[in-house]
Amino acid sequence: MSSAECFKNPPVLGSTSGAGTLLELGGLKTYFTGPSESKRAILLVSDVFGYENLNLRKLADKVAAAGFFVVIPDFFYGDPVNLDNPQFDRESWHKAHSREKGYEDAKLVIAALKSQGISAIGAAGFCWGGNVVVKLAKTNDIQAVVILHPGRLTDEEIVEVKVPTAILGAEIDKTSPPEQMKHFGEILSTKSEFNSFVKIFPGVAHGWTTRYNAEDESAVKSAEEAHLDMLNWFTKEEERMSGPQCCSNPPTINPSSGSGHVEKLGGLDSYVTGFPDSKLAILLVSDIFGFEAPNLRKLADKVAAAGFFVVVPDFLYGDPYAPEDANRPLPVWIKDHGPAKGFEDAKPVLGALRRKGFSAVGAAGFCWGGKVVVELAKHNFIQAAVLCHPSFVTVDDIKAVKVPISILGAEIDHMSPPEVVKQFEEVLTEKSEVKSHVKIFPKVAHGWTVRYNVEDKAAVKRAEEAHQNLLEWFLSHVKGIRSSL
Repeated sequence: MSSAECFKNPPVLGSTSGAGTLLELGGLKTYFTGPSESKRAILLVSDVFGYENLNLRKLADKVAAAGFFVVIPDFFYGDPVNLDNPQFDRESWHKAHSREKGYEDAKLVIAALKSQGISAIGAAGFCWGGNVVVKLAKTNDIQAVVILHPGRLTDEEIVEVKVPTAILGAEIDKTSPPEQMKHFGEILSTKSEFNSFVKIFPGVAHGWTTRYNAEDESAVKSAEEAHLDMLNWFTKEEERMSGPQCCSNPPTINPSSGSGHVEKLGGLDSYVTGFPDSKLAILLVSDIFGFEAPNLRKLADKVAAAGFFVVVPDFLYGDPYAPEDANRPLPVWIKDHGPAKGFEDAKPVLGALRRKGFSAVGAAGFCWGGKVVVELAKHNFIQAAVLCHPSFVTVDDIKAVKVPISILGAEIDHMSPPEVVKQFEEVLTEKSEVKSHVKIFPKVAHGWTVRYNVEDKAAVKRAEEAHQNLLEWFLSHVKGIRSSL
């Protein structure tokens, strides 16, 4: 139950306020703002006064200006707290709009975002919304949270938090007093696996971040300081939110690895291996670590041994992602290497293969490369596709696929979580004209097919199982036979 502080200083509401638009998301009317092509979303969960709060929408637009796609769902279904209504009953309202219900609705919103290709989500909650966000922070559904002057929370709830968490509290707050917020900070500081941050703002009261008077310069200044802290937190965690799994377990790059050689193909340096007199080719599109990864080249050699000519182009132009380069974190690096460019670069490579006499081509993409391959699969550029732990792929992408496709997903994957991969499967099941195969591998993480430790027998075995599935798919749908590695 919210305290009396949660109902003070009701904000100005405006159904048409803000620079964004209203659409439905996860079954809820939602305020959208920011670049729709962004793969990073921020979910703002309002206080009891709802999603039409002018100050909240203004904050959403501010966060969107930093490059995030921001959503504010109407968790109250058009029924926010209305203190002007003489019939308003606080207890009845809370029964109708519990935080548990908000949490369940938030999960539907998050699933909808992921189905649209959002790869990472941060969430910020205000008062009532702070409690909803804490519940989300106990799961792997989101990647970072900010909790602003929350409703009443317990130590047990904070103990269960699993993601980077910032708490912004007020000096004058009986609902979430400063001492308690500091105590929560102590609990979070024991969790070395993620970052945390607690700040108490002097001279402000519960609700100050979104229920301030826009004519009060001091109040605006205090609110804007909190807004900046919130934005800085999400920006600081940006690399994590942009897909830490894409960056984990980087391979040791070796330009001389593999039994093949490097030659120009379609204008790109390409590792080639196998039978040049074969009429069947396989295109492998790497993850962000590029075409010199030894495990990827080893897989290329295996596929070549089954009678294919295999090419692994350098779609990154000698500039694979380097985790140690602090000046080019993933969000900066990927601006120079978007999958859309990879798709365009793949077309001349495929053209070169056709001119060399290859009559059929299959393509497999890993992580970043999965997005490139799904784009190819929407056309007649290839005869079959395999996506291994893909990134940035959406349900709409899968709906547009025209060729036989196999999707190999991981149980532990924030980029393409199992529930999203299952949505892909449902879409493909309805496309009777397209042969498909979807498999989720238990106890493996994003990247397991090419970024495994060769000294880890279990990891090698799991990767080889996926390699076998990949090869069998191409033997069935490119070569037309089945074999084994």
